[in-house]
Amino acid sequence: MEEQLNLVSKLSLSEMALRRVVINLWNESDIPAEIEGETNFTWKARNSFEPKFSNEVEKKVSKLLLPELLKKRMLDVAEPLRIEISKWQWLHNNFFIRITHKKFDMNIYEQLCWTCTGAIDYRKTAEKLVRLKTLDIEKRYRLACFYCLEDCIPELWMDLPEKYKSRFNDDVHPSLYNTYYLEYYWASVLKGEEFRLNDIVPGEFVNTSSTYQSLFTYSACKGSKAATKYFFQKFTDQERSSALFRIVCDAFERFKTAHWLSYDVQLDLRSDVLLYLLSLLNREEQMQILKQHPSICLKCFLDWPWQDLLLDIADTIWNFLPEDHYDAVLERLFHNVFIFGTGYYLPELFRNFFMRSPVDFKKRYVDCEIDSRRWFLSEFLKAEDIETIKVVWGNVESSDRIRLLSDVHLYSLFFLMIRQGAGHLVKLCIDAAKLPKEARMIIKRSYMTSDLRDRTTYEFKLILEMLDGIGVSTYSTKGSRIEALTQAKRPSSEEEKKCNVLLKKLKRH
Repeated sequence: MEEQLNLVSKLSLSEMALRRVVINLWNESDIPAEIEGETNFTWKARNSFEPKFSNEVEKKVSKLLLPELLKKRMLDVAEPLRIEISKWQWLHNNFFIRITHKKFDMNIYEQLCWTCTGAIDYRKTAEKLVRLKTLDIEKRYRLACFYCLEDCIPELWMDLPEKYKSRFNDDVHPSLYNTYYLEYYWASVLKGEEFRLNDIVPGEFVNTSSTYQSLFTYSACKGSKAATKYFFQKFTDQERSSALFRIVCDAFERFKTAHWLSYDVQLDLRSDVLLYLLSLLNREEQMQILKQHPSICLKCFLDWPWQDLLLDIADTIWNFLPEDHYDAVLERLFHNVFIFGTGYYLPELFRNFFMRSPVDFKKRYVDCEIDSRRWFLSEFLKAEDIETIKVVWGNVESSDRIRLLSDVHLYSLFFLMIRQGAGHLVKLCIDAAKLPKEARMIIKRSYMTSDLRDRTTYEFKLILEMLDGIGVSTYSTKGSRIEALTQAKRPSSEEEKKCNVLLKKLKRH
């Protein structure tokens, strides 16, 4: 039998050490106390406190006596760690606010436990919090239930006030979309009322032959890894051998209807759950899941901290991923990198992922750039990420480079960049495309014949000069060449004929 897929991090010891150092910088700063004061942010607007806290870490990194390259790597890691903290905060604040209208308002950030890969260990953190006597008993009980800490739940139950316990005496069950159905589960177990267990999950999840299968599937779809693992441990040997694969397939099918791009923390946490489910299967079963749900699996590995496994898994998944799923992968990639300050801008990972992707995926990437639905290139230019810009231009086909450079949206971006004094980056893009003279003629012609209202401007004429291959030194200032650019040179009739031939060829492709 073939070995299972490798779902264990392959981070080097030096990378683990780097992440630990940055975690310590977060812990040593005033950030935890300030995060605690941020109570009115939503998951979609979680970048509302980004500048304040990221700047704190940036200041600390800048004072370290380290090589600049190492400092940059630390700052690249700081952003996903910030997201980890905000994600944990959002989940737990909202968990308690929905129940009691009180925030999780004590200074608990020093209790956070971290894995060696730079992710918060939710269960270990919960174990520490449950032992805190300064945290009121009701919150400790909810936490223990939420993370299925079965060793301490009975003792906490004994200490709960009777008024709180009485809420579980009624025939009122948790609502369909809540995150605290586990309280009802544990109350039923502690009171010896296991016959009620199937009542606490929506009917569509109920498996009349096994309550634990019902709770396992429901917990997985809710994004609760702790509960998913707990209920799996309750499976009989026969269930594990005969029913597990069917149940995992069912869970993945349900994920197909989830809104993967909405920034619901429960959805965001599902990557951990899905990869845990994959780890339970043998190699043959894992490959079946990859074939049936390639885009879902690939998107899991785009999430922190799984990216170090992404490239190897992607090499396998590309064989199964339909072209009509490319947009979903690009969407997830873009949201993880740029949108709402939520991303993990790891340029080396993006470059390697892009270079190893199939030609059709790169072609779809260009389509999306032209459609302005995923404006990766503008973000690379803002970051002045020269290496990534070169990789993008150097790894798409020449016909796609011509299409992209001919696009009016990209022209508008070039125009704006020159106006802002970044003409050298425009020149970088044009040079990195490495197009022959005939192809540049096509692009010039598209600009000349497009409905552009700024053809007499310095910026327009400068772009035409760049396409003619004039040196970069003239592009940071307007200089003495401005008078020579008062008239844009139109292509000759012979040039137009060549352009028309090339355009016809491109249309056929």
